[in-house]
Amino acid sequence: MRGVVTALVLCFAANLSAAGVVPVQAPVGEMVEGIACASDPTQTYTLYLPPSFDSSKRWPVLLIFDPRGRSVSAAELFREAADTFGWILVSSDNTRSDGPMEPNVLALRALWPEVHTRLPAQFNRIYTAGFSGGAAVAFVLSRSTHEVAGILACGGRFLPDDLEGNDVPIFSTAGDTDFNFREMHEVDEFLAEQGNPHRLVIFDGPHTWMPPSVASQAMAWFEVLAMKTGLRPKETELVRSLYAGDVAAAEELESNGQLVAAARRYREITATYDGLCDTTAATTASERLGKSAELRRQNKNMERWRVWERNYLEQMNRRFFELRNAEITPPVAGLARGLRIEELVRSSAEPGLEGVTARRAINALATGLNFYLARDFTAAGQFDRLAVCYELGLMVQKNNAVAWYNLACARARLGREKAAVEALEQALVHGFSRFDLLASDGDLDSLRGRDDFKDLLG
Repeated sequence: MRGVVTALVLCFAANLSAAGVVPVQAPVGEMVEGIACASDPTQTYTLYLPPSFDSSKRWPVLLIFDPRGRSVSAAELFREAADTFGWILVSSDNTRSDGPMEPNVLALRALWPEVHTRLPAQFNRIYTAGFSGGAAVAFVLSRSTHEVAGILACGGRFLPDDLEGNDVPIFSTAGDTDFNFREMHEVDEFLAEQGNPHRLVIFDGPHTWMPPSVASQAMAWFEVLAMKTGLRPKETELVRSLYAGDVAAAEELESNGQLVAAARRYREITATYDGLCDTTAATTASERLGKSAELRRQNKNMERWRVWERNYLEQMNRRFFELRNAEITPPVAGLARGLRIEELVRSSAEPGLEGVTARRAINALATGLNFYLARDFTAAGQFDRLAVCYELGLMVQKNNAVAWYNLACARARLGREKAAVEALEQALVHGFSRFDLLASDGDLDSLRGRDDFKDLLG
């Protein structure tokens, strides 16, 4: 489908001078939802104009691609930085992940001309930001149009086909327990070899959008690069302020003992600000850390756990293959041993790299079981294997109320009624609040005559 996206977007990129298009009118400083695209009213977006907005001028634009079309919450992450630097935010309601590419094709076809014809965009400063599958959409748009000024990729996948030759600046970020954590490192390593301006920032958290503080770092970085390349006038005081903030962030990483991240940040600062201001402080710190025995020890330890994680994920995928393809549904206990669940749970409580790597592996395991495998087994009507998925996932995420509910549905489908009610009780204990589903979900029909189920409804 990526080839289709490329062709469609390029078609629109060549036809942006449509006559009679009415500019978007919206209040400044407010998230305005549900704006319909002129070329396709089925495609909508949330628009944010910064308080300093003046329609007689042209402004940098950030196109935002959330994998579930949550346009407002995604745009809110960038509001503060948009106010600071004066950017227009355009956040799609229609981008999707983990399914057909067609929704993204339609979204890009509509948004690209929208920015060029209905908004006062600075055409050489159109940026994109995407989370998870939305990052792939951002990569595709950049490669297909060759008119994107920079990309923020959060929790995305490493897609060499979309990155090769895509020479724009890319700000990569991920949570430290995101199952795409390693993928974003691979993106950054690829960009370093390819020669792109690049930056990698890791935050505390699972597979989610980065916090607003990291969004602000990304937009500040794009501002610095715009000054460096002449896309905007250089402001000496702004450069000095952003440089000082960057150095302070690197010093904080170093003082917290995160020498690998600190060394990377110092190197990135030198590369970013070289030619704009005096980078002696960052360069000297980078050289000093480069001689550190502790940095070498941390790099060695990081590589150890990187190998462990890679080997575990390979083993996990073998067990998934076994669950998909065995003639008879494998027993839960055997799969749990093969997936080393006890080891994972024990290691996840440890401090340092061992704990964070195990928690990341748990997130990868739970996502594979509760989402990808579960989706396929549900579609195939293989409720015995579906129940196994949820039972295994709950061994590592016991508080997952949705997984408890879905397990109840699978058990009810299998005629395991008592066990289904027990799973429903656990779902409620752990915060499941979709009480309407208890009363209406067809998966639970086999339970409706049971007194214990009626008690739950009461």
